[in-house]
Amino acid sequence: MEEYDPARPNDYEDYRKEKLKRAKEAEVRKELERRRREEEERERERELREREGRDTLNISGEEAWKRRAAMSSSAAPRAPSSPPHGGDGFAIGNSSSSGLGLGAGGQMTAAQRMMAKMGWKEGQGLGKQEQGITAPLVAKKTDRRGGVIVDENSSKPEKKPKSVSFDGPPTRVLLLRNMVGPGEVDDELEEEVASECSKYGTVCRVLIFEITQADFPSDEAVRIFIQFERAEEATKAMIDLEGRFFGGRVVRATFFDEERFAKNQLAPMPGEVAGFD
Repeated sequence: MEEYDPARPNDYEDYRKEKLKRAKEAEVRKELERRRREEEERERERELREREGRDTLNISGEEAWKRRAAMSSSAAPRAPSSPPHGGDGFAIGNSSSSGLGLGAGGQMTAAQRMMAKMGWKEGQGLGKQEQGITAPLVAKKTDRRGGVIVDENSSKPEKKPKSVSFDGPPTRVLLLRNMVGPGEVDDELEEEVASECSKYGTVCRVLIFEITQADFPSDEAVRIFIQFERAEEATKAMIDLEGRFFGGRVVRATFFDEERFAKNQLAPMPGEVAGFD
């Protein structure tokens, strides 16, 4: 049996030191975990602020288009309450070529998101053969206490196809007139037009030509040219944009000669605008 030596640590001393060591390590881990959580919280707040900043600064082409329509409307004479020629307004989303329908604020509704997860696309039915419903069901109130679930599309009147006459053979270049008035052309207009027209096909080039002659008709002064990759895309855009109501103006859309466009001969030909040769 060993003799007791006070100067030599015994098992209890070793145990006490080990316990203190583990307690300190636990405190260090606890402090590190607290700092990690604080850092993660700061990172989440920073990302949230950055997202909010991007949402404010990165205005989409659709939002810019709507703002321009509103600004043009405020600057133009008071427009009639309904568009002429049965037009349904020059607003994004009205075209039959647009994608999945949007709810308030440009977002899909909960029902639309649910159907989209199952492969639904606007204008198509659910199912392998597209035999299912073509739009989300909606609740329709019948009285103060009751309601029914209805197919929204079944209650909509059938939309008649739009009739547009062609002055000549289709080309890849579309000319828009009377979309904006004299003095309303700015640096953003070209990009906004390209963004809006990209839903019809591939936009190769956009040119804006403004006639500054004092007595020139305001509805002919700004000529906006859009060159598409294919004539079919320009035709689709022409059918959709001709007669559209935009900012108090009725947009006129026609095909334009590709050779003149390539040579930058963008001014009206003699006799093209009545009273100006």
